[in-house]
Amino acid sequence: MNQHPRPDPSVEQLWAAPELSCLTILDAAIGASILALASVYPEMEEQDPADQTASLRAATVVIEDARILATALARYRLVLRRAADRAYDNMPF
Repeated sequence: MNQHPRPDPSVEQLWAAPELSCLTILDAAIGASILALASVYPEMEEQDPADQTASLRAATVVIEDARILATALARYRLVLRRAADRAYDNMPF
């Protein structure tokens, strides 16, 4: 889960990449979903997968997939940031 909340995108960042507004909301929803599922199933970490109920197994899959999506979002933001840095470095003044 996202341990360090990212700052909201700046106006300049949103001009360059307006999709960041929706992705910021998605990132927050991912974090909230993981926390909610972990609070409903506190036994998740300690229980043998063979002994888990169907709902607990499904919640585990949702959390795993949410973490994968959060990583993909972070990767996307990094690519955008690097592209913006390269564009800034290439300015003639």
